[in-house]
Amino acid sequence: MFEVFYNFCGLNQEIFLFLNKITNIGFIPYFFKIISFCFNIANFALIYILYCIYFYIQLKKTKNDKKRQNKFWHNYNKLVEIGIIYGVFGLIFTALKFSVNFPRPYCSLPVDSFMTIINTANERCFSSFPSSHAALSVLVTYFAWNYIKLPLKILMICVIMLVSLSRISLAMHYPSDIIYGIIITFITILIGKLIYRIFANHIII
Repeated sequence: MFEVFYNFCGLNQEIFLFLNKITNIGFIPYFFKIISFCFNIANFALIYILYCIYFYIQLKKTKNDKKRQNKFWHNYNKLVEIGIIYGVFGLIFTALKFSVNFPRPYCSLPVDSFMTIINTANERCFSSFPSSHAALSVLVTYFAWNYIKLPLKILMICVIMLVSLSRISLAMHYPSDIIYGIIITFITILIGKLIYRIFANHIII
């Protein structure tokens, strides 16, 4: 089962080695390192908190009471939904990483078979499954999808592809970690939205 559904009968490793090799040329891995950093799971929490502060400041500047109230409820409801989905996302991915314990490529392959510019001494070896960076890029795209026009939608899809590729380039994940990470993200969104709807009467007046 493991060989078929995770290793894809050997294709998982072969695809990793091919993509890792062609993306470790010149400045490319350094570009991917920056892209990867932007989608660290902790960064979204920081951005979320900063937006909440920004929202509060903008709300205080609104003098018209009716306009302020409408603005508050519209944003509040959305922020609560995003917060719940992100909370579920964080819990599920953390639980999987620390329970499944699949080794990352850099500690499961011969040293001379791959390349990486990452200082692997600072990374946890057994956190390969699933890829939270690629998953977060999908989650952010989902949150933004209804608020952006077609060119930005195309850009966001390209970002998902770049983040996914960056994790292979840096030898942090196998392709299967990324594929399953994206699938789990959609399941997480469904669970988060369900929880939001169940408790809506208690958290939204």
